[in-house]
Amino acid sequence: MIRIALANLRSASGRLLSAGIAVTVSVAFIVAAFLFSTAFGDTLGNQVRQQWAGADVAVLEADREAAAMPAAEDTALTQELTDEVGAVPGVSEAVLERSGYLQVASGDTEVSGVVTNLPTALEERLSAGRLPAAADEVALPAGDAEVLGLGPGDTLRLADPDPAATDAADDADSYTVTGLLEGSSPFATTLYLTDAGLDAAPAEVFPTAVRVAADPGTDPAALAADVQTALDSAGGGFTAVTVEQHVEAQLREMSGQTDMLATIGLGFGLLAAGVAALVISNTFQVLVASRARVLALYRAVGATRTQLRGATLLEGAALGLLGSAAGVGAGLLLGWGLTALARALWMPEFAQIAPGPAALLVGPAVGVLVTMAAALAPARRATRVSPIEALRPADVRPAQSRFPWVRTIAGAVLGLGGAALCLVGAFGLGVPVAIVGCFALFLAVLLAARAVVPPLIGLLATGLGVLTRRSKTVLLAGRSAREAVGRTSSTTAALLIGVTLVSAVVVGSASVQRSVELETSREYPVDLVIDGAGSEVQALLADSPVTEAVETVPAARAEVSLDSSVAGDPAGPLTGELTVLTAAEAAAPNASGTVLRSGGYEVEPGTLLLSQQEVGGQGPTADYENAPVTVTVGGKELELKLDASLAAPAGTALLSAEDARALGIGASGSASAPAGGAQTWVRTAEDATMPQLEMLTAQLGAEGYAVDPHAAAERAQYAQAFQVALAVVLGLLAAAVVIAVIGVSNTLTLAVIDRRREGALLRALGFSRGALARMITVEALLMAVVALVVGLGLGIFYGWVGTAALLGDAASPVLDAAPGQLALIAAVALLAAVLASAVPARTMSRIPPAEGMSEE
Repeated sequence: MIRIALANLRSASGRLLSAGIAVTVSVAFIVAAFLFSTAFGDTLGNQVRQQWAGADVAVLEADREAAAMPAAEDTALTQELTDEVGAVPGVSEAVLERSGYLQVASGDTEVSGVVTNLPTALEERLSAGRLPAAADEVALPAGDAEVLGLGPGDTLRLADPDPAATDAADDADSYTVTGLLEGSSPFATTLYLTDAGLDAAPAEVFPTAVRVAADPGTDPAALAADVQTALDSAGGGFTAVTVEQHVEAQLREMSGQTDMLATIGLGFGLLAAGVAALVISNTFQVLVASRARVLALYRAVGATRTQLRGATLLEGAALGLLGSAAGVGAGLLLGWGLTALARALWMPEFAQIAPGPAALLVGPAVGVLVTMAAALAPARRATRVSPIEALRPADVRPAQSRFPWVRTIAGAVLGLGGAALCLVGAFGLGVPVAIVGCFALFLAVLLAARAVVPPLIGLLATGLGVLTRRSKTVLLAGRSAREAVGRTSSTTAALLIGVTLVSAVVVGSASVQRSVELETSREYPVDLVIDGAGSEVQALLADSPVTEAVETVPAARAEVSLDSSVAGDPAGPLTGELTVLTAAEAAAPNASGTVLRSGGYEVEPGTLLLSQQEVGGQGPTADYENAPVTVTVGGKELELKLDASLAAPAGTALLSAEDARALGIGASGSASAPAGGAQTWVRTAEDATMPQLEMLTAQLGAEGYAVDPHAAAERAQYAQAFQVALAVVLGLLAAAVVIAVIGVSNTLTLAVIDRRREGALLRALGFSRGALARMITVEALLMAVVALVVGLGLGIFYGWVGTAALLGDAASPVLDAAPGQLALIAAVALLAAVLASAVPARTMSRIPPAEGMSEE
């Protein structure tokens, strides 16, 4: 059996090359995914450990999640508690850690940040400069400083994250960078300030933990137990853990990110392996058919069926081992390249790859198992060769005329069930049910491929023959593809998988993005609101590439007050002077088009629409709904009912047209009110990016204008996220497409070898070399067109099902077929089919008639 397998491998080494490449590509993706996800997890671990450098024990609130930051009113950590912890024997130092959220700006770049006090042993992380010593000095990680374009001696600005807060350019909010630390922040940009700097920072700063340093030689676990005892005696409600335990808890909170990377990589690797299985099975099917005489001779000299079956399986195992070994090497190179790219373009301290058991065992195991499974059916076919076949020439078996009723019926039943599950998942039961339905429907298509694909190719060839005036090349190509049922259906199925998945991802992404855009437009009719108007604003907007439409809306400054007894707080919620206007006049299009993305803000007469930030910040506002609120403009007073909403611009109160007229606010401005004015509303371009929006906001802020870019920023973030996700998924799906193209080329090459006598006979009958070559190319194109028709149809359906299942009740699903992208997919698929047929077509055209018709 081993000798037979070795002889088969030597004789078919060239024919097995493409199948080996398919195995290599699929294993490489699996190995690289495991390596990159492990390196990503190591990077997060290193960053979190850096945050706790110098501390041995952490004191936290008992009910707080590891990676969460408490609200100021919820924390009970105090300096008195810190002093009690510091008095525990074995404690070298106890420091109360305080933190707060704010916005960090440098030039035209603005990011979210966290300010905190200087922890113990921070000097060990210094890579440049010195630690802050004054209230207006700051240190930050070098990776974050690179994003902001900062170095020692440069100045940055800190501002309250509330868009309605004081201008960030104020001198009191300017800080000088004195030092850079190694690494970068695991979450938002982390800034280290002195205690005086924290007290003066434009942020709500609150205690988050007590950092405890142990005396030399003290066991951290034992010290944590002693500290816990002291905390329990002080009243409880706190927990003391070692820093390593706290870091591990934080990493578990973030483990979903690394697990998701590994899952995505493994999923696409298995997908590539599935496509490779079709290629391998096709290869062995043709090899077994071409070896009919050799196998018969083996039987004639005493080889048993078991030996022939074992030799074929052993051949598959050897191919799997060799391909998997090459895949491990390619995966290591790919993983190293991805980490190098991450260090160069994203994070210089990104961890190096560390090959582990999962990466080195799972990938090869999948490769070997898939290859052997693909060789099972050909191995069974090898045992059916009788010794008498050694006495006649090896040729293609006659086409089977029996219709595959079992496959067709099973495919129809499974397809109906899968389609039903898809619809049920889309309209109620969610993503898991939709995935099961889509998988069942696709499996049904693969089952019924033998019954559906050859007739479709024959019909297509007939139609193409009419257009080409019954070209013999086209008709022969159609007949060949139609009669070789197994070869044609499996090759088309390999292409079908790639086309379906790519088109489903493209349509699904476009549909989700469009659905989210429409839902966002309904919630946030205006992209960007500027509290002010005039030539300066118009000039800045005219020079900005993100401006699409501009509207000046009459407004007035008004005193807005909410009855404090309604809020249950003597101080009352945030009220005061706000900009009051009506959105009715902005609905009509002007010379630059309408600024509203939907019907506008729906404000009923007698109602004041106010941003949720103005009535309790991020907390619940149900207690404030329909509460009486008084609006005063230039001596005119109006009592309305409150409607709190996140959709309203920050610092702005919206009225109905009737109420606005009652207060003297209208198209003519507020001439009767001393606090008259206007706002500028902007509709941003569809391709506006976050840096462009941040630049425009910074320019307007530098001129003293308050800006609310929330809706535009959210739309830009969604668009960026969709673009990144689409690029990643399409990049991974490229593996399946590459393998499918390899499968087409491999199948056509083996088919040429199997049809040498047919080609020689056609040459003897007068066919030219060019006609023979075109016949193979047309055959590949016919299979590609059928794969495109079926695959694009399934992809569009899957894209819509996925959109409906993912969005659920969050938004109404809208189908966006992305015709331009689907046309590009079709063009690439047809071009790939032509390229895949190039070598087989050339081989077919060079068969000499005499040699090809001779018996081997």
